[in-house]
Amino acid sequence: MRLLRLRQTHFRNLKSPEFAPAPGLTTVVGGNAQGKSNLLEAIYLALGGELKNGLSDRIAFGQTEAWVYAEVETQFGLSRLENKLSLPRPGTPGGRELWLNETSASLKEFAQLPGAVLLGPDDLDLVLGPPEERRRFLDLLLSRFSARYRAVLSAYSRALQQRNALLKMGGKGLAVWNAELAKYGTEILSLRRRMLGKLSPLARESYRELAPGELHLELVETTPPDEFLPALEDTVQQDLERGATSIGPHRDDLAMRLDGRDALKFASRGEARSIALALRLGEHRLLWQHYDEAPLLLVDEWHTELDPRRRGALLSYAQSLPQAILAGLEAPPNGGEVVWIEAGVWS
Repeated sequence: MRLLRLRQTHFRNLKSPEFAPAPGLTTVVGGNAQGKSNLLEAIYLALGGELKNGLSDRIAFGQTEAWVYAEVETQFGLSRLENKLSLPRPGTPGGRELWLNETSASLKEFAQLPGAVLLGPDDLDLVLGPPEERRRFLDLLLSRFSARYRAVLSAYSRALQQRNALLKMGGKGLAVWNAELAKYGTEILSLRRRMLGKLSPLARESYRELAPGELHLELVETTPPDEFLPALEDTVQQDLERGATSIGPHRDDLAMRLDGRDALKFASRGEARSIALALRLGEHRLLWQHYDEAPLLLVDEWHTELDPRRRGALLSYAQSLPQAILAGLEAPPNGGEVVWIEAGVWS
C-alpha cells in the first residue's frame, strides 16, 4: 500500500496542509518538538490507527476540531479515508468520526485496508511496562484481523463491569454474569492463542535480524479457555472480598523470553528496544501476509538507542518495502527522500 497524500487541519502543531511522500523510503528530519512525531501520528490515525492518551490531545490548542484525510493506493485501486476529531460541546459528545470514500464508516471498514504500523520510543512499554500495555497490543492487533474479536472484546468488557458491580453489592445474581463472562472470555482466550501462534515465529525471525538471541513469546493466562467458567465459580469468595474479578483475559499478560530469560526482569535497555522492534516488525509481517500487500511502515526516532547492526537491519527492512516513512534528528545515508520540518512546517 502507498500513501499518496495526507491533508490535515489543526492536528497538534502541524501547519502545512498537505504531505505527499514519494514511493520508497522518506525520512522526516527536524529538531525536537518540531512536529516529526505529530506528522507520523496524523498519518497513522488517518489510516485507521488507534493512539493512546486520548484523541482530544491531538487537537491543536485553542481549536475544537481537527481533521486528517488520506488518499492511498492499494492493489484494488484508490481509497480516501477521512477522520474528524472533536472536543465535547453542549449537545454533542465529541470524539472521532470516520468516512471511507465519502461514506460514513467505522474502524471495521477501515480495517479492510492494510493501514499502517507505527514504531516509536514508547514501544519500550511493550517490554518493560505493565501488563495492560501488552494486552492492548494483542487486542489492537487482533482487532485488525477480526471484526468479531472487536465485538467480543466489547461484550466482555460490558459483562465484566456488570459482574464487578454485583461483587461490590454482595454478589447476588452472579451466575448470569459468570456465564456471560465465560462465554465471551473463552472466545477471546482462544483467538489470542491462535494469533500468537502466527505472530511468534515472525517476531522471532525479526529479532534474529536485529540482534543475537532467541526471542520466545508466551501467553500468561489466569485460566485456560476450557476451564474459565468453573474457575470463575471457584474464585467467587476472593472476588467478593476484592470487589473485582480476579481471573480472565483482562488479567492476562504476554511473556517475552530472550534466550530463556524473562525480558521484563533481565533484558538490558538495548535488548528491550530490540524486542519491541521485533514485535512491531512481526506485526508488520503478519499484516502483510493477511492483506497480501505491505502496510505503510512508520518509524519515529528511527536511530534512538540502536547500535549500527540494529540500525542497519531496520533500514534494510524499511528500504525493502513499497513505502516507509522514518522520522528523526538525522537522515540515514542513502535513505531516499528527505523532508525537513520546523515548527510544524515541512519542505
